[in-house]
Amino acid sequence: MSEKESPNDANVRSESYFVASAEARCWHCSSPTRVLALAVPQSHEFLDDESDGWHCAGGSAFLFYVARVPDPVRDRLSTLSRFFRLAASPATLSAYWANHCEHCGALLGDHELHCEPEGPFMPSSEAASARIRLLQIHEPFEAAAAGYALEPEFFRFMRRS
Repeated sequence: MSEKESPNDANVRSESYFVASAEARCWHCSSPTRVLALAVPQSHEFLDDESDGWHCAGGSAFLFYVARVPDPVRDRLSTLSRFFRLAASPATLSAYWANHCEHCGALLGDHELHCEPEGPFMPSSEAASARIRLLQIHEPFEAAAAGYALEPEFFRFMRRS
């Protein structure tokens, strides 16, 4: 296997990872619901297509539109929440690890959770950031992610558990 290849065509890898949890309001039923996200610590690496190799990122990152993770990561995510699972998205015409409302089951798209100001994983203050909980998992991690937010603002204020 070459340096560029990985078992699941990953473009992010790390010796550990975080499962972030926050609360969002469902777009469909307006109920508050718990949402999860994947993040990696400063020591993670990313696959740079231009230089054709892995590089140390030097900053923490949130991942979104995650299409693939290894089986042990998938199994852990399944035990943490049955509402965060691989699902087909009509909006992206692809499948990715997506949150679903705990009340009505509606798919909660990653764009609203990660890319919109004041979204659950895009806080705009230390106080909003402190509402996000990070569970660090000390196991190898890799993912095929279409979305990558390097050095999210206020990351250091998120609660570690």
